[in-house]
Amino acid sequence: MSLQDTIAQVTALQRAVQDQSRLVSDFLRANRDTMDLVRAELRGSAKGYDQQMLTALAQTESSLNASLASLQQAATALDRVRAI
Repeated sequence: MSLQDTIAQVTALQRAVQDQSRLVSDFLRANRDTMDLVRAELRGSAKGYDQQMLTALAQTESSLNASLASLQQAATALDRVRAI
């Protein structure tokens, strides 16, 4: 594999990481909107469904934030490789 091939692959990986970061960010935004909707619409539900739903959505948000952090680390590592 030539240096040009390696650079092309790193560039493609950087684009893929950026695309995934955008997708995760968009999903995170939608998840936050859903949490706001649940708070507004299900406040004080008889069987605690609002709290169950909010707990699940909060766990989703935590996972999405972890994914974004991992993608950022990947982007940083790719930047270092590209700089070599």
